[in-house]
Amino acid sequence: MELYVRTDKKVYCFFLLLFSFYFPEGCNFQERNQKENFYQCGRFICKGDYKILLRGVNLSHTAKRTIIPWVRENEIKILREKWGLNFIRLTIFWSAVEPQRERYNRDYINSLKEIIEIAKKYEIYVLIDSHQDIFGFQATDSDEGDGPPEWARDQTCPEFQDIKPWMLNYISPALMCQFDSFWQDKNGVQTSYIKMLGFLAREFEQYENVVGFDIMNEPWPGSSFLNTEKWENEILREFYKKAIDEIRKFSKKLIFYETHPLSDFGWNFYIVKPEGENLVYAPHIYPLPDELRGVLGINKGSEEVFLMHLEHSLKYDVPMIIGEYGSSWKDEKVYEKIMKHINLFDSNFIGSAIWAYDKASKYSLGIVDDFLNPLTNFLPVIRPYPELVKGILRKLEYHYYSDGKKEMEFILDGDEFILNCPKIFSCYINGEKIKDIKIAQKEGKIRWE
Repeated sequence: MELYVRTDKKVYCFFLLLFSFYFPEGCNFQERNQKENFYQCGRFICKGDYKILLRGVNLSHTAKRTIIPWVRENEIKILREKWGLNFIRLTIFWSAVEPQRERYNRDYINSLKEIIEIAKKYEIYVLIDSHQDIFGFQATDSDEGDGPPEWARDQTCPEFQDIKPWMLNYISPALMCQFDSFWQDKNGVQTSYIKMLGFLAREFEQYENVVGFDIMNEPWPGSSFLNTEKWENEILREFYKKAIDEIRKFSKKLIFYETHPLSDFGWNFYIVKPEGENLVYAPHIYPLPDELRGVLGINKGSEEVFLMHLEHSLKYDVPMIIGEYGSSWKDEKVYEKIMKHINLFDSNFIGSAIWAYDKASKYSLGIVDDFLNPLTNFLPVIRPYPELVKGILRKLEYHYYSDGKKEMEFILDGDEFILNCPKIFSCYINGEKIKDIKIAQKEGKIRWE
């Protein structure tokens, strides 16, 4: 397997990766609490005696306005039954959970539980993502703006002016002030947010298919955005400690953490692994388009951005999952871009959730049409993959040939892996159609058509 490591630290990362492969003591299953459905084993996420590869979607962008995701049972069913996906990153919003301070919205929570129950029926795993964009203010040039309720805003901050494009609002005086107030716990707002996370942990702990909790989507450093090292190592780290402690009062499930959103593009970050166990690093990858390369000194493509984040996973021996990636189906190069992403993820046994499971007629980055047909920004994701592995995959590569032939090449060091072959395909090994999804063969090529 080609080792995806940063050029300037090749030797360092090579030995870390090699160590994690040959000495996977983190997967000491006999000492784990077997009641924990998912848990950290070294730099992998494990389920029972297997390492699991989570592959799925974010549900959903349009919920930022509708609050309740647009899907019903059929739209969830086809994720697993048709496309072979096993994972949903479910966006939820503080403003919907706690519209009034210390008063939680039971109807909203129950609607989310209905989605989780349907997902459970089809063996789809769910990550509870506490989502925010521009601190809950709404941008007029997009559907962006969600998360904190109005009561959580600092009324002494400058008025929100709605800058275009929407993401530039992050560097406005209004947004920097709001986030600075949050990190300072002004008016006890951060304390209320952390209590809300504990409430979510208590409500969703009972669901076996809930993988865990994402503490905050794309935490913004506020006025520290040009020099994030101190903010990450002191302020964000302390916030994560408090949040993890609160969640742990109610749940032992995995806890997912992120760094600042400029890292999505390749900006440097300095986050260290928070204190605690059963943690997962969950960065996003949105490399700048070619025409914007070099802006603010950022000149990294998708592979370089991925490698920056992988280095964190290797350094701290923590699992990594790509919480968001994606692009518009209108991009002429989108098929190749998404293929490059998913190849990087699979080669390193890294889970992922594409942004976003919406109809493209409703949202430009939507991945299906009005009839639920996958678009070009989604098609590369739909292919066979090793969902569960007992052992280590030394090699996992995909080959697409000019004659239309497609293969998954593997080398297994271990007992077996469970192949996920989407039902829209037929999968073959050694020229014979696969009937038993348990693959004990040590190396080979799986073809699908």
